[in-house]
Amino acid sequence: MRGLGVQKGEKVALLAKDRKEFVFAYVGLSKIGAVMVPLNYRCVARELEYMLNDCEAKVLVFEAEYTQTVEQMRDNLPRVSHFISLDAGDSAFVTPYDNLACSSSNDEPNLEVLEDDECAIIYSSGTTGKPKGAVITHRTRVACTVNMLLDGSVEEEAVSLQASPLFHAGALNIGLLPHLALGGTIVVIPRLHPEEIAKTIETKQVTHIVTIPTLINSMLEIGAFESFDFSSLRKIYYGGAAICRRDLEMVLSKLPKVEFFQGYGTTEATQLSVLKPGYQISKIGCTGKPHVFVDLRVVDENDRDVLPGQTGEIVTRGPHVMKEYLNLPGETEEAFRNGWFHTGDVARIDEDGFITIVDRKKDVIISGAENIYPKEIEDVLHSHPKIKEAAVFGIPDEKWGESVCAAVILKEKESLSEEEIIGYCKENLASYKKPRTVRFYESFPKNPLGKVQKEELKKTV
Repeated sequence: MRGLGVQKGEKVALLAKDRKEFVFAYVGLSKIGAVMVPLNYRCVARELEYMLNDCEAKVLVFEAEYTQTVEQMRDNLPRVSHFISLDAGDSAFVTPYDNLACSSSNDEPNLEVLEDDECAIIYSSGTTGKPKGAVITHRTRVACTVNMLLDGSVEEEAVSLQASPLFHAGALNIGLLPHLALGGTIVVIPRLHPEEIAKTIETKQVTHIVTIPTLINSMLEIGAFESFDFSSLRKIYYGGAAICRRDLEMVLSKLPKVEFFQGYGTTEATQLSVLKPGYQISKIGCTGKPHVFVDLRVVDENDRDVLPGQTGEIVTRGPHVMKEYLNLPGETEEAFRNGWFHTGDVARIDEDGFITIVDRKKDVIISGAENIYPKEIEDVLHSHPKIKEAAVFGIPDEKWGESVCAAVILKEKESLSEEEIIGYCKENLASYKKPRTVRFYESFPKNPLGKVQKEELKKTV
């Protein structure tokens, strides 16, 4: 990257599934003070274009699977000066990764990288329909690592399987740096399929896993805990969504010697709390207690602390919190009002200090640990010439936690099938954001201000 002219503070985007080069980029870009921008590989070209232009990426590193997508959007990326392929490619505009690696020096970069320098921009979908880039500093990354080391979920010389996508903030902060800091081995696999994960645990003698509840559910469904040898496992760290009691009790019974940890965090504030092994059943449904170096409160609409058992919004402050939202000063100021970052998550804290998330203030749908924002899908639906109105919300799903449901009112004399609407969304959004269910209505229940009452709609599904 230095040979290509990448300077401290410049952005390098990565469009790839989990592979060893992702880890190399994570460490190497930090060493030269460049800013890594991990992209969700499930996004379509339109979404990727917005993020690449928003962060003014200078370099785009990608794997062969996404060559067609890169070619499709290349002319719309005026700031990107270098396209690097992680695999062999014959496109004239592409520089092969291996050529750069073989011609590079092994010497450490001669420059200073400071704690408050930016190290990553991680995008999450915004309630306005456009992704928001959370600017993460080295201080933030180190704070998260220290908290992970203190909670007891990481051990020296562990063999850790990264079983959640590395473009997620949680995966980067939990699955990589803490284990590398203690001299551990990181195992990455490109295909996060339950059978592939189980096979890797057995063959690589994995001791630690970082994963999401959906994958635990999938492994239970295929009988992986009976069909493969998991005797090497010592600890499982899961997060991104709540796990259902049935799945947790089943996996605990099948792995009685394994310690389980549940983490809760956000893209903007990394890891906020942990539920340790001894409380997995007695405090099921909770997300644990705040990490040692995390200031956390639950407050009312006037930012006053609520009493134990009462609901309010989680706010937090400290070195674990992002610097800002990229290019969004207004949203940054609103998020950090009164000196605390407002997560948008509604929760309560019990008398013992354990946190339980009870709702999501920002209306986010969490499906398979992916955050999906209804407004983004509604904007796509409203762009269809045959749709008059649309409202999107989450409905319970036994496997995914929640799934996306779209309520639609068609224009007069128009007709559309459920399959056509889902297909239209899939063409304009990442596949995981598309509705799994579509319901048709003549009218929507609305409040006096004309806002659709989604809770009433949910009762009809």
